[in-house]
This record gives sequence, C-alpha cells and structure tokens, in this order.
Amino acid sequence: MDKGGFGWDMIRATVTDFRPLSVDGWSKRGGSIVGREDEPWGVCLDGSYLRGPGYFVNPHKQWDTRGGFELTPRGLTFQYNPSTMEHPWHLTTKVEPMANTIMEDAGRVGVDFDIDSARLGRVDLTRQAVMDSPCRAFIPAFTAMRGKRSKDTRYPDGYSFGNKSWKTVFYDKTRQATKVKGVQGMPANVVRCELRVMQSKNIGHTVRGLGIGTFKDVREMHPEAVKDAYTRSVESKVFRLGESTQLVLDFNTEVELLTQLRTEHERGAVDRYIAMEGIESIIHRFGDMTLFGDALQQAGWSERQARRHLNRFKEILDAKAFIDQRRQTATIATRIQELRNTFIA
Repeated sequence: MDKGGFGWDMIRATVTDFRPLSVDGWSKRGGSIVGREDEPWGVCLDGSYLRGPGYFVNPHKQWDTRGGFELTPRGLTFQYNPSTMEHPWHLTTKVEPMANTIMEDAGRVGVDFDIDSARLGRVDLTRQAVMDSPCRAFIPAFTAMRGKRSKDTRYPDGYSFGNKSWKTVFYDKTRQATKVKGVQGMPANVVRCELRVMQSKNIGHTVRGLGIGTFKDVREMHPEAVKDAYTRSVESKVFRLGESTQLVLDFNTEVELLTQLRTEHERGAVDRYIAMEGIESIIHRFGDMTLFGDALQQAGWSERQARRHLNRFKEILDAKAFIDQRRQTATIATRIQELRNTFIA
C-alpha cells in the first residue's frame, strides 16, 4: 500500500489573535458556577461578550464543519485531520486543501484569524501498510522492543508507547475502520504506526520533535522532510529492543560471565556468549542493547570495542530474521525486523 501510506493524521493549533463575529450557535463549555455571573474575557464584533470557560464547535455538528473549533481565554484552537478529509483510510502529506477548508469553516462559524501564525499544540504523523498478519500478532515484538522513557500499554488489537510529550501507537486500522466506522472495501491487516507529538516545545524541538512551530512551518515543510522527522523520532523512541529494566537479568552475574569468557577466549568471547545464550534470550534478558554495551565495558572491553560488538549483534539479529523468514518461522526477531522494514526503512 504505497499510495496513501504516509501522512498527517491530525493537527491541532492555537492562535491568540482572532476576531469573532459572534458565538451565536456555538456550544458552551461547562464549569460555570450557578448563581454567579461569569466575568467577560473578550468581545465579539457584534458587541456581545465572551464569558465563562469557553465555547466550542464539534466536527459535523453546527455548520457541518470538517474539524473542531474551541474558544477559551487562552485563544482559538482548531483541530483537523487532513487525511480523512480526502479518503477514509489513505494518508496524505498535502496540507493546502486542509488549510483552505479550515478558513472556509472559520468563515461559517464566524471567526477570523491568521492561520499561518497558529502555534502547534499537537501533531499526529502516521504510516500504514498491509501486513501478512493482524496487528495483535506483533504484540510479543512490541513487548520486546519497549519504549524510551515511556509507559507501555497493551490492547487487544494494538500496543502503545509514550508519555506526556509523545506517544507511538500501533493499531489495526482495518478493524477500526470496518467495525467502528463502518468503512467498506478496506484491505485486511492494515497496521498503522501513529506518532503523536504533544506540546509546542516538543513539536518544535529539532532532535526530539519535528522541528516545526507554526502552521506556516507545516505548509512549508517538504513531504520528505516530514517523513524523515517521523522516521527519526519513531526509531529513537520505539525500536530499541527494550528498556533497561528486565527483571530476569542479574547484571553482575552477566558481567562476571562475560569477564570469564574474555579471559579465556579474548578474541571470540562475545560470539561464544551469543552462541551460549541465544539471540532472543539476550534480547529478553537485557532489553535495551545499551545495557548490553554497558555490561561489555564493565567486563573489560573499551567503548569502541563494545560499540563494534553491538553492531555485530545487530547484524546477527538481521541474519537470524532473514533465515527465520526463509524457514517461514515467525519469531520475535523476524517480527521486529518486519516492523522496522515497514515503518522506519
């Protein structure tokens, strides 16, 4: 599924400089105190005051807008999904059709603003592909990978990694689209890897985030740059072969074993260790390969040597995945490699 396989899944942004004609027809947010008049915090062009916690317009409700709007003392926030505006499940990197729709909807609900100045508050980027198995078949691989400084959550048909700043969600798009939304004619086993980046400072960070801050940046960002930012972020946050907290690992014992092997077989010690323990056992026991590198250094290898051995380990893991695929054997190694080749290649 190359067509529609990557794109913007959701954009939420806020402007502080806006001109509301009227909020007649908008819904009011809850939170006002009975018997107490709310203080005004703004005024509309028709002379009416903006009061209370705020106002909102939900998608496909009042005025049949394609996205949502919210007015609060903090500003005007809009939230749109450019991909679903064009196709029920294909993804797109085009943003101009969405920008035009946002301003058309803004005119209908009675508010004017400079869309390019809107500060990004959340950005969802998504990649999807037709897999040979449903999403739930990859859950053992998700469990082995673990996320970087994240809380991981398992679902019946998916898995999520993340915290308050970011979240990466793998889920069965076919099931969601057909069972929940009633979409017809969708291929089986469409798996999505959705990257959600929250908060302006994280979205704008050039290393941890996407390096964009405003809606203008979104419009000017080249599609390949968008994809590169997504790939870099997902690879660093998720495809790490596990976090360094495996309960089955006695770190000191492993260091002692590696030290003994290094003393007895200095040139082939690491290969002997891998042969003794097995690749998948090492993945489960150490989790994050950074921890494996720490063990190598504590056992006497230099940082450069440890890094070389880690690269060698990854090569062996790739080779095992290839062999397992040739044997048509689905293992954690093959599943991880399949996910890597699909979503960050």
